Amino acid sequence: MSGRSLRWVKDVLSRSIQLEHKRNQSQASPAEPRRGAAAADPAQALLLEQRADLGARLLVHDPATQPVRNLFVVHDELGSRGWAGVEALPLTVIGRALTEAEILALHEPSPVLMTIIETLRSIKITAEARAAQALQDTLEREWEREKPAHPEVSETNYDEYELMERSWVGTVPAGLDLSDRAPSTR
Repeated sequence: MSGRSLRWVKDVLSRSIQLEHKRNQSQASPAEPRRGAAAADPAQALLLEQRADLGARLLVHDPATQPVRNLFVVHDELGSRGWAGVEALPLTVIGRALTEAEILALHEPSPVLMTIIETLRSIKITAEARAAQALQDTLEREWEREKPAHPEVSETNYDEYELMERSWVGTVPAGLDLSDRAPSTR
């Protein structure tokens, strides 16, 4: 689909969103101040604009044959639960959706698409940090569970010590000076 038809689709969708936005504001009665406040909320307006821009771009792609499947998931989550729903998606979906959005931005960049990309990047960084912390916590719990309660101590003679020392010296990195370490004698 050409850039001209994509602009036409985005114009039509943005007009319908603006009409719906105006209709929601006019229908908000004094008994429903929350609904009017949500419609006037700039964050909500940005979310609607982001979803409309993404939807317009996805209209030209078939989710079964085009490599934008993960962006369809993001688009659906934006419609149902907003960015909080996108944050709950698996890290692999977020990472792939970010890559797909960056590819779409190469073909036809827009300021709204750049806000989507930046938000996806932020969500991905946060999710990666959360996953790394969870892995670290798991490893620490396993270490605490598996470490011995008492240190292992064993006796050896000088010949066994020398044999162990020689086998260990073969694993020393090049450039490490061991001349100051002489075996202690008892």
